[in-house]
Formats: sequence, structure tokens, C-alpha cells
Amino acid sequence: MSNAIIKVSTTGRYCLRSVFEDGYVGDIDLSPLFENPRGPLTADFKDAALFPKAYVDHRAVAWPNGYDIDPDVLRYYCEIGRVCSYEELAAVFETPDPVAMMLHDKPKL
Repeated sequence: MSNAIIKVSTTGRYCLRSVFEDGYVGDIDLSPLFENPRGPLTADFKDAALFPKAYVDHRAVAWPNGYDIDPDVLRYYCEIGRVCSYEELAAVFETPDPVAMMLHDKPKL
């Protein structure tokens, strides 16, 4: 994909507005990522002062504690209007492994 973020702002407790390089503006409630933390970086968001510190770093949204969200993933969340499961993301972003496909095509010795 290639959905570079050029501007980001917070619009609520866990709500984010992202402006993408192609002009698309997406609003998304990211609370599912932070209300049930899965690790130390997301647990940091229990501190209400952290979320508003979102900024653009290398075309992605990031926070001072090191947590970031890939711009392609964030664009997908915005377009479907919700944070989805890891399984759904894997299905959307999964690409066939050309090396594995090539190995299966080679004759066995």
C-alpha cells in the first residue's frame, strides 16, 4: 500500500484524526487498542496525558513511549470505521510468499 500520514491530531480520549498524503482524512476511535492493553507500550496509555502527544514519525503515527501504528493499518482501520482483529489484518495484508511457491515448483531430487 503506501499510505503516508502527513498530519495527525487527537479528537477525544482515544480518537485520532489522520491526514494521509493522498488527501484522505480518517477519524478512528482506537480505544480497543488501549482499553485492554496487550503489553507495556499499550499499558502506558492508561495515563491520559500520553495519547494527545501523537505525532507523525517516518510517515506513521507515533507516541513518545515508542508505540506506533503502521500507516497502512491505520488507513484500513479508518476506511472500515473500526479497529479490527489481528486475524482480519493478517487476511487483508497477507501476500503469497513467492519463495515458498517457487520451492514447491522445483522438482524433488
